[in-house]
Amino acid sequence: MSRLFRWTLLALMIVGLPSMLYFTASNFLVSGVAASLGLLFAVLYVALVLILLRLSPMWPRAGVLWVAACLVWGGGASFLLVMVSGLPLMTLMDKLGWETVAMSFGGAWPEEISKALGVAVILLSFRQLNRPWHGLVTGAVVGLGFETVENHLYGSIGAMLDPNSDLSGTLSIWLARILMGPALHIVFTALAGWGLGLAIFTARRSVSWRFGVGLAWLTVAFALHFAWNLMFEDNFWLIAHYVIVAVVMYPLFIVVWLRAHRACRADRTYAFTPRPVTSVAQLPAGVVTPAGLEPGGKAGSPQLSGTRRLERETVRPGGRLPDRLDGQREQGHAPEGQDYTAPDDHGRRIE
Repeated sequence: MSRLFRWTLLALMIVGLPSMLYFTASNFLVSGVAASLGLLFAVLYVALVLILLRLSPMWPRAGVLWVAACLVWGGGASFLLVMVSGLPLMTLMDKLGWETVAMSFGGAWPEEISKALGVAVILLSFRQLNRPWHGLVTGAVVGLGFETVENHLYGSIGAMLDPNSDLSGTLSIWLARILMGPALHIVFTALAGWGLGLAIFTARRSVSWRFGVGLAWLTVAFALHFAWNLMFEDNFWLIAHYVIVAVVMYPLFIVVWLRAHRACRADRTYAFTPRPVTSVAQLPAGVVTPAGLEPGGKAGSPQLSGTRRLERETVRPGGRLPDRLDGQREQGHAPEGQDYTAPDDHGRRIE
């Protein structure tokens, strides 16, 4: 954890939360029906996606503040940055006569950069985030925040444009965005977050490698978003390009997710304890120390009850108890051959 990034995150959250509330509340001025229905859909959508992500062992034990930071950055801070910079870019493209790429430059360019910036700040703000797959999941939650606020906005616009009723316009927009391009921003930002996770948390790599892999995955996310937003006049090419992008994007996301999942399940390199381990009696049952000692205590004794409490609270990045806690791991130092960095007791990242 870096105090500089945590204070930066706090400052931007102070700006981001009012921005998210403003963008949400302004939709009620367009259509009360659309905004109310959209708010209900937004809550259900966020809850469903978070529950699904929570089922994965890659879900970091970083608490409610981490979830809130991701959602507020995605739906507030990054959305504000996009509204400030995206509209001028779209206007410029229109004046140049580049209507086909106007939405691509006005959307993909500022959106992916602003969301990825938030992922990087969040990864460096929470000590519990210390593995590449934490970048993947953090990116997914940040993208979820952005996508939910955007869906709420477009739902209100759809209500205003629909000639029949606000209700039908809102429903058609929400269904179209969920079914015809499911989880777009979640996928885009998760891929960028995967690259940032690799860049920040992979050990024994050069600075140039870190910048290279981070920029490479950000470029992948940007390219997919740019391609998706292309606006062809011919309906055939408009539909065909959506299919082509989807055929590339969703399998790529599945491959990355499975790779991260396998790496998480195989990880045996670091344990996070909620408090310092100062006695062998505090260790979970079955843990062997470097001296070959095992925690003692009989059933019902104070030592054993304390051990059980620590056993419940001591978690691995994948949610499992460590096979062994040696002196290096108790201090947060990486054992020989470890592939990832880990924060030490003072919150610094080491290799």
